[in-house]
Amino acid sequence: MSTLRQMPDERTPDLADRTITGTTTTDATTTDATPTDATPTDAKFKLSLNVVFPLLGGRSTWAHEHLLPVFVSLIVALMLFAVPLPWLQLPIGGKPAPPGINEAWQVFAILGIYIAFIINYYINQMSGRARSGWLQALVTVIMFWLLTTPFWDAWYDLFNVVIPGQNLEKSSNPLAVIGGNIFGTGLGEEGFKALPLIGLALMTVAFAALSRRTTGRLSALFCDLTTHFGLREPLDGIVLGAAAGSGFFIYETLVQYVPQVIDSAKGNMAFDGLVQLLARGLPQLTAHSAYTGLFGYFIGLAVLRPAMAVLLIPLGWLSAAALHGAWDATSDLVNSSLIGAPVHVVIGVLSYALLAGAIFKARDISPSFLHRCRKIRSADLAA
Repeated sequence: MSTLRQMPDERTPDLADRTITGTTTTDATTTDATPTDATPTDAKFKLSLNVVFPLLGGRSTWAHEHLLPVFVSLIVALMLFAVPLPWLQLPIGGKPAPPGINEAWQVFAILGIYIAFIINYYINQMSGRARSGWLQALVTVIMFWLLTTPFWDAWYDLFNVVIPGQNLEKSSNPLAVIGGNIFGTGLGEEGFKALPLIGLALMTVAFAALSRRTTGRLSALFCDLTTHFGLREPLDGIVLGAAAGSGFFIYETLVQYVPQVIDSAKGNMAFDGLVQLLARGLPQLTAHSAYTGLFGYFIGLAVLRPAMAVLLIPLGWLSAAALHGAWDATSDLVNSSLIGAPVHVVIGVLSYALLAGAIFKARDISPSFLHRCRKIRSADLAA
């Protein structure tokens, strides 16, 4: 008679260290043989409370993030039913928009933010080590706020007037148009979207240095700050880059493009605005997230290899700008939708394929930063 051993299963504590036999389940250390045709369904188990009520088990469903999309979807549905929302107002020409226009814009705003959430949630889960949703939301809000400041106006003028990107985009030379889109729109927008990421990366490097130079609780505090709020590696850069891209998309689409369409529409302005949101929003949100996520990958690499930052940062910036510029140049150079649409599809798929490749590579090279921080914190607190 041979012995069949089963590895402990962390997911099912009741069956851990137990062995399946033809008629009984016994301890894994001493057990009789089991028929070769025995299957896991033949095993007997105790009908405990956490089996009857799974939410009470050790791996509580409430502790996992897979309920978040369902919860957000329900909130979005309730908000759509509650439109018009009295606290959400669209200004047009410095004055409140008429009730009908404002109500349509509120629907677009809710749907646009919901689309942004779904994209970011997917990228976050795809990374294999999800970052805090609060940190992602903070990066998105900071990006949105930066676009409302005079700093954005000065930054825009630098890349579109001083360089000058706008004049090149209006040129009759196709190469000049492509160059204008890359060096004007591409470098300008991608560099601006990366500012929150570079700020977090610098903060991470500074706090990591302070953590090494201090001891005790102060060292543990700096380590905690880098753990929860830092950009420590390429995975962080990708996820937070996608969040920054979403903030840029939300502002650009909901504050600029959709209001312009609603204001100038002669027919059904609600329908025209919705078409604008979906036609522009779905591809552009994915594209903005892919561009900035790819740049964030290089920023995360620069944090891991500071000596190579002077090479990695420009390379990531130019890569994101080239993809962004190619997308915009297609719209400027191709008048036929039969040609332009397939080209946009190719550029969009290529951008997301590069982002996916960056995610998989980042997962391969990701250091166990959190494990190291826990070891440092435990040692410092014990000191």
